[in-house]
Order: sequence, then structure tokens, then C-alpha cells
Amino acid sequence: MENSVILTKVREYKGNNGFIISLKGGLTKYGSLTPKQLSAAGNFFSKFDQPQPISEEKEVNVNLKISKFIAKRIAEDNNLEFKPFLVTITKVLRTTNRAYQVVGRMNTSDVTSCRCCGKDLTDWRSQATGVGPVCSKSLGIPYVKNEEDVAVYKKLLQLKMENIGDLTFWVPKSQIKEGLGELESQLS
Repeated sequence: MENSVILTKVREYKGNNGFIISLKGGLTKYGSLTPKQLSAAGNFFSKFDQPQPISEEKEVNVNLKISKFIAKRIAEDNNLEFKPFLVTITKVLRTTNRAYQVVGRMNTSDVTSCRCCGKDLTDWRSQATGVGPVCSKSLGIPYVKNEEDVAVYKKLLQLKMENIGDLTFWVPKSQIKEGLGELESQLS
């Protein structure tokens, strides 16, 4: 790819890749890019020019724990007040060598990590609900005070998850913290 084409693509980039955004800022400020920056940007844009391997849509049922980066992106793309770290994948729409485009929803099964921030749950209330006190506030659900509140909390959480519904997003294989093996076995 020619340098002039790369420079044009960097100038006109409207995506959310932090590296290309930083190059765009540098290009605006200094008027040029170094040879290494041009090479890296060319590699980035050339990925989109090559045909990507795509498989057929497939139904699955896998619980995934994803990275902060992807959880943050899902929250931003869907205007959520919290980051969904634990998701149940129900369908794989497309696959590439590095990532999956999936349909999933927030996970409501029993977990050891907070479903909204990914931190380990330490007290009995957090373990019983799957959400810590800070994230509970983000969800807008009053945190449990005693064991009788747990069932009500879980019902409110279930309603909240149903209101959010299915989410469609790309998840790179490298950003799946737990569940990648099970997902790959269901796809094969």
C-alpha cells in the first residue's frame, strides 16, 4: 500500500482503534508520520483489504469471561452504565482466524467473579447475587442486606438482563479470559 494511501486512510479514520487515533493526532500535529508508523498503519489497514474467513452461523451455549477492554467496548456500544464481563453466548455469526462475531446476553448463572466488573466476589452477599455492592448501584438494584433479599435481588437482576436483551459484538480470541476452549469445541 502506498504511503499517500496510508496517510489518507489515517486522516479519514473514524473508528475507535486507539493506535490509529494516536497516529491521526500526530499526523494532524506534525504533518507526517515516521516510516515505522507508516508501516504499522499500512499493516493495520491491509487487514481490512484481505478477505476474512467466514463460517456459517452456529447456535452455541457457552459462558465467557471477557477482558476489560471488550467489556468496556460492549458497554459503550450499547449505552450500558456497567461493563458486562460475563456473557452467555448463544450464537456465533462469523469467525475469523483471530475473533468471533457473537450474539450473547449478560450471564445470570452462579459465578465467582462480578458479572459487571470481573473482580473476585469476596463476601457472602456478593457471592450469592453474582454482583458486588458498587456494581449493584450501577445496575440500579438495591444491594442485599440479608439472606431473604437474595431471591428478590436475583429476580430484579434477571429482569434487568432481559430488558438489556441480546448483544451483538466481536470478541477477539485473545480477549476471552475463560470459556474459549468450550466455545471452540462447540464450533467444531
